[in-house]
Amino acid sequence: MSAGAAALLATGCGSDEPGAVAEDGSVTVTHVFGETRIPGPPQRVVSAGLTEQDDLLALGVVPIAVTEWFGGEPFATWPWSRPRLGPAQPVVLNLADGIQVDQIAALKPDLIIAINAGLDADTYARLSGIAPTIAQSGAPFFEPWRDQANAIGQSVFKAPDMSGLISGLEGRFTQAGKDNPSLADKKVYVVGGTFSKDRAVVTPAGPRTDYLTQMGLVVPDGVAEYVVGGSALIPRDRMVSVLDEADVLIWTTENDAETAALLADPTFAELEATRTNRNVLTDRELAGAIAFGTVPSYGLVADRLPPMLAKVLG
Repeated sequence: MSAGAAALLATGCGSDEPGAVAEDGSVTVTHVFGETRIPGPPQRVVSAGLTEQDDLLALGVVPIAVTEWFGGEPFATWPWSRPRLGPAQPVVLNLADGIQVDQIAALKPDLIIAINAGLDADTYARLSGIAPTIAQSGAPFFEPWRDQANAIGQSVFKAPDMSGLISGLEGRFTQAGKDNPSLADKKVYVVGGTFSKDRAVVTPAGPRTDYLTQMGLVVPDGVAEYVVGGSALIPRDRMVSVLDEADVLIWTTENDAETAALLADPTFAELEATRTNRNVLTDRELAGAIAFGTVPSYGLVADRLPPMLAKVLG
């Protein structure tokens, strides 16, 4: 049996399905700049975007390079994924001055995952000259988490495995809702742990709040008029009227100083959620997991957030 035929049997899917292995043993992945053909299972994968290392590691693929987003964690890998690194010490890249194309080229990768890297057409072309490159499917940052996960699964010849991980994660959130009936139909907003330029930063309804709706919660649409670049920025003079639409507020506080500042803030004190003890304040790891929005990070959210919500809503 040829390698291509063996791979096709391993996927268990037909050639017309995303991630299917063709007769020549390749996989083709579509994205905003067209299609990328990957000739065979990659061995040297660069994670060039902000969060892709999580989904690669979830599939047992250890990248040779990762990209720092925030937090300064060892090898840009947070605790929910770090055990999967094993003894590996990937190169840590940074997007502060744009994608480090020359450094990536020096690593001699055979696949570049740049879904959450803000690629433009020129940078995509440059990276594609180095190795097959997977770009975003739409907006340059914060790809919907399922789309990113599925594209990565396809790219590393593990589409069925990723589909199983996604289904399992969704089942965990659904079960959390069943186990905590007090969450049903309660309105919720996720709010940044600090007020940025005297504004509350709220995550609007969409792919980045799916985990909440899967638990039976409802994300109101009252912040739609304030959305800029994927987040809703609520000015201080509107915070109370807007945030009071929710029954519970999740504040992504990252440390004791942020928590103390929030608790001392007069606007925070005015909120209905504060008066009724329906605020959930996270710690650094849970805040990071919510921000990352990947299969592994949402696994941590599924473990930790439901009981916190049930405690204030029960």
